[in-house]
Amino acid sequence: MKKILIGLMSVALLSGCKVELAPTVNLSDINSETAKTVQSKLVVEVMSCTNYNDSRQESSDVTEAKKTISNIFTDAKYIECYREKMDSKALFEIPITVGGKDSTGDIQIRNGESGGGMIVFISDNLRSKIRQQQKASFSKFNPSVQITVKNDLDKNQDIVVHGVFADAKNYLPYSWYQLVAGKAQTFKLSDVSVLAITEHGGTLVYEDYDKRLEIKKQ
Repeated sequence: MKKILIGLMSVALLSGCKVELAPTVNLSDINSETAKTVQSKLVVEVMSCTNYNDSRQESSDVTEAKKTISNIFTDAKYIECYREKMDSKALFEIPITVGGKDSTGDIQIRNGESGGGMIVFISDNLRSKIRQQQKASFSKFNPSVQITVKNDLDKNQDIVVHGVFADAKNYLPYSWYQLVAGKAQTFKLSDVSVLAITEHGGTLVYEDYDKRLEIKKQ
């Protein structure tokens, strides 16, 4: 099957299933030097929401998803299981950190410091949990990350993206893009970016266009 989460991460749990980390964050929070905790969606694809013999009971897939997610994310909260077209999906919420100057939390989305922009980090502790879960279940996983950025500032912001899928098209690394004031725009990270997160702990999603030019001039 296809890939899906930063989670990222949780995928390690369910053999062959898709997992997607899908947070929605404000641009002002990404740029803030003060770290903030928000809830992020974590979607796990399951075979079925309900038991085959008794639809009043949840399926074994959902039960296993709850167990595995809680093993990796101790503060995870199960929301519901639903069908989307032909797919059944178990929805969870997990806390992530947005903004801040220093690394903190298991999953953090913050400014790229001198180059501005946005970086996604995961902690060594979380990476270790993922590896342990993967070994325990002997499962392969291809997580995906989809981040929705709300430009809550009063002006458009030009950025340089590093390989994302947005507006129904693929943007190659170092492509120009604009965050429109008052609009929410979604970036799906490339396989390379997700691999960098799970294997090395982080990846650069985009840089502020103006700050990147300032660095070049120095």
